[in-house]
Amino acid sequence: MLGHCTSAGLSVCVTHHKTMRVCIFLLLLCAGASWALICRQVAGRMKQIDTSNGQVFAVDLRGNVFTRRGEVWARVPGNLGHVTVGAAGVWGVGRDQKVYKLVDGSWAIMAGLLKQIDGGGNQIIAGVNAGNNVFCSNKRDTVRAAHFFTPVYKHIRGKMKYYSCGSHTCWGVNPSGYIYCRLHVKPVFCLGSHWLRVNGRFRMVEVGTDGTVYAIDLHWRVFRRVGISAARPQGIRWVHLNFIGRRFRHVTADLGTLWLVELNGNLIRCQ
Repeated sequence: MLGHCTSAGLSVCVTHHKTMRVCIFLLLLCAGASWALICRQVAGRMKQIDTSNGQVFAVDLRGNVFTRRGEVWARVPGNLGHVTVGAAGVWGVGRDQKVYKLVDGSWAIMAGLLKQIDGGGNQIIAGVNAGNNVFCSNKRDTVRAAHFFTPVYKHIRGKMKYYSCGSHTCWGVNPSGYIYCRLHVKPVFCLGSHWLRVNGRFRMVEVGTDGTVYAIDLHWRVFRRVGISAARPQGIRWVHLNFIGRRFRHVTADLGTLWLVELNGNLIRCQ
């Protein structure tokens, strides 16, 4: 069981000016006892998206990179497999697994080979390579990174296929889908101390700027981890966000806004 606290959902779709189908979703989480979200489908088709401190970056189905400016997408030069934005800056990995950092509007090739990268930690970066090995870079090395021989990476023991960091903790999903919280991660010690197993099986997990944790399970459903605190960074239970039959490949959250990517690439924004 992922948790007994589930959500109720309502979906309404209308055709606007005979050209655009607009869908509005109302999510009443924990039977309306906690909080509600109003969600809308927005223009664009992406395969992956990341947000932090009001910034939004995404990669479309062909690897083109975009950033959100107001209510429109602006093209960022380059072609990537995965992009991330956070306190560590804007980073990405190519389909060839080369690591890039956005420096003065251009992508600079950095050290390392990764298939997924995350810059949401407290000015640290972290990610996993093709062998599901986990790496991170401390704040000092990350901030100074500007050329091919930087940053310096630390190897974290354990195998993960996806790894994401917030300001205090990181979360990972291993190749079998089991999920773990990495404890005592600090800017000067990105390695953290140890893994803590959390119930549930997932495809990916994302930690928001405010420490919120969202995940996509093996059935492409969205869950939020509740009960997270300084004393209990792993939280208490999972809450299912019921989108009434819709399936998702990616999720990210920032400053009260939730972004979701459906399997077909459609985007949904919840506030």
